[in-house]
Amino acid sequence: MASGGIYANPAETRDISALSLDELLKTKVKIATKSEESILHSPSTVALFTRESIQRLQIRTLAELLAKIPGFYSMYNSVEGNESHLVMRGHAQKYSSTLLLLLNGQRLNDDYTGGINYLLRYYQLKQVARVEVIRGPGSALYGSNAYSGVVNIITDFQPAAEAALGSFSSKEFAVSNRHNFAPWTFGWSVAAYQDSGDYFKPVFDRNGLQDATTDPKKQWQVAIRVSNESNEFDFTIQQSSRQNYYLYRRLRDGVTDIDLSGFYFNSKHYLLANDNWTITGNLGYQRAEREAITALTAQGTPPFIEADYLNGELFVYSSFNTGVDFSYFESLNYQLNFGFSYTESKVPKAFLKSNYDIFGNLDYLGEVRLFDLDSQRVVLDKTRTITSAYLQTQSRLNDKLRLTAGVRYDAYNDIDNSLMPRASLVYDYNKRNIFKFIYAQAYRAPSLGDLYDEESGLTIGNADLKASELESFELVHIIKGEKFLVSNTLFNQHHKNLIGFAQNSEGNVALANVASNKANGWEIEWKWKPLESIAVSSSYAHMMYNKTDLGSAMDLPKSEEIAPKSIFKTSLEYALEKWTFNVNASWRSKVQVLSKKNDLWLLDAQLVNEISSNQKLKFGIKNLLNENYTTSSYVVLGTDNNGNTVQEFPARGRSIGLSYILNF
Repeated sequence: MASGGIYANPAETRDISALSLDELLKTKVKIATKSEESILHSPSTVALFTRESIQRLQIRTLAELLAKIPGFYSMYNSVEGNESHLVMRGHAQKYSSTLLLLLNGQRLNDDYTGGINYLLRYYQLKQVARVEVIRGPGSALYGSNAYSGVVNIITDFQPAAEAALGSFSSKEFAVSNRHNFAPWTFGWSVAAYQDSGDYFKPVFDRNGLQDATTDPKKQWQVAIRVSNESNEFDFTIQQSSRQNYYLYRRLRDGVTDIDLSGFYFNSKHYLLANDNWTITGNLGYQRAEREAITALTAQGTPPFIEADYLNGELFVYSSFNTGVDFSYFESLNYQLNFGFSYTESKVPKAFLKSNYDIFGNLDYLGEVRLFDLDSQRVVLDKTRTITSAYLQTQSRLNDKLRLTAGVRYDAYNDIDNSLMPRASLVYDYNKRNIFKFIYAQAYRAPSLGDLYDEESGLTIGNADLKASELESFELVHIIKGEKFLVSNTLFNQHHKNLIGFAQNSEGNVALANVASNKANGWEIEWKWKPLESIAVSSSYAHMMYNKTDLGSAMDLPKSEEIAPKSIFKTSLEYALEKWTFNVNASWRSKVQVLSKKNDLWLLDAQLVNEISSNQKLKFGIKNLLNENYTTSSYVVLGTDNNGNTVQEFPARGRSIGLSYILNF
C-alpha cells in the first residue's frame, strides 16, 4: 500500500473555503471509524482543518487550534500552564485529560497526568496536512481519554519556508522539504519560535511581593519521516522553555523556570492490502522530560528564614505501544474493523529539588539540590500495562440507512478493566436532509499520578481509584443546500466517578471518585458560500443544563463554574485576485469564577498578498480590540486582600505579526 495513508491526497488538502459544499461533504476522514468515510456519513460529529484553513485562521500551535474547534472553549493561558484546561460540551478537567491527542494515529497523551499540556507544549503545526476532530466520545475506538473528544494531527512535508516577526519581540522560522530516493521518500521540517512575552499588570501574587509579570517562551521542533511503499517511520523532537508567569500557582520573576523536552517515534507497516483485506501494524515510543523550579514561600517566613524556599522537580515519562489493525471490505454495504494493541508506560524519574533539606529538618542548603534517592521519589516506581482489543462493524442496511456498532475492551494491570460500546444510525431522509443518532460510552482512566503520587506537595495518590465514565446521546440533523450547510446537534451526557480531592481515613487529603455531572446542550454549525469570492463559517454552542454534584469533594471546581454557558465562533473570508482578507471572531458568555463577570468578544484579522505563484506575504492581528481578559484556572490560586478567592490567569493583549512564505 502506498504511503498515502499519511501523505494526504492533494485534492483532500485543498482549502475548505475553496471547495463547493457538495465537495466538502464528500471529503473523506478516518478518525471516526479508522477507515475512510465522508464527513456527511461519519458516525460521529466530526470537524476538519486543512493546511490552508489552519493558515487562514492564524493557527500556529496546538493550543490555538483547540480554541477554533466548534463547541470547544480554550481556557489555556498564554504559556499553557498546568492549570490550563479545555471546555468540551460544558465539561473540563485539569491537563485537558478528557481530550485524546493523536499524531498520525499514535497517542500523545501521557499516562502520568492523562493529559496533553504537562509535558507537551507549543506543538507547532507548520508540517501539518490536516487535523481531524471527533467532538464527543471516542473510547470505543481509542480507549482512555477519548472522553469528550479526539484530535488526530496528520503531518506532511511540503517544500516551503516561512519567516515571521511580530509583537513581544517574537521571531519565528520554519522550513520543510521532501526528497525522493527510490524506493524511499525522506521528509523533514524544522520550526523555531521565541518571544520576550507580554507585560501583565496588575496581577495576583499570593506572596504579595510583585504586582506584574511577563511570559517569555522559546520552542523548537524537528520532525522527520522516512517511508516507502509499505513502511512509514516518524520521528519528532521538541524542546520548549519559559520563565516567569505562574508555576505551582505562584509568581516569582527571575526564579521561575520550566524546561520541557520530548522525543516521539511511531511507525506504520502495511502488512497486507488487497480487494478485501487491509492489515496494518504500528509501533510507537515516547519519552519526555520536565524540569521546573519556582519560589513557594518568601524569605523570612519560618522555617525559611535564610532565603526563599525554592522548590521544583525533575520528572521523566516514557511509554511504548504496539498494535495491529484489520479492515475487511465485503462490499460497499459491509465493512469490519478490529484490532489489538499493547501499551506500557512508566515514570522512571520523579524527584524534587530544593534549597532546603525537605526530607530532613528543613535546614538551608545554600544551593538547589536534587533529592534523587529511591526513598525520595514523589511518584512510586510503577509500570502500567494496557492490553486492548476493539471490534467495529459498518453496515448499509438499505439505500437510506447506515448502521455503525462497535466495542472496545481495555485490560489494565493496576485498575479495573473497561468495556466501552458505541452505536450510530445515519439516515438519508432525502437529498437535503440527513439525520444521525449517536450513542457512546467513554472513560478516563486514573493516571499514574492519580494512583501513585507519594508527595507532590499537593496531593496523595489513591491506588483504589476507578475510571471516570461518560454516557452520551447525540441527535444530529444536517440540512444541505446549493450554497449553504447547516448542522444541528442535540446532546445529553452523564458523567460519573469524577476524580477530585477528599479526606481519607487517615485524615490526609487524597484523590477519590467523588463527583458526577449531568449536562445537555445544543450545537449548530453553518457554512454559507454566496459567491466564489466569499465564504462564511460559523458555530454556536449552548449548554441548556449543566449540573455537578461534588459529593465529598474538596477544591474540585464545578464544570458550570469554570465554563461559559454559550460560545459563538465565526470566520469570514473574502478573496479578490491576489488578495485575501479574513476576519475571525469568537464570543463567550460570562464565566462564574472570573472577576470580570461579563461576556467576551475576541477578534482576529489577516491580510494575505500572493506576490507570485510561490510567494505570499501575510499580515495578521490577534486580539484586534486589545481586550484585557483572563482565563479560568482549574483550581484556586489564592485569596486576595479582600478575602476573595482568585481563580484566573491574565491573557495576552493585541499582537501583530508579519510573515513571508516561500514555496519551492
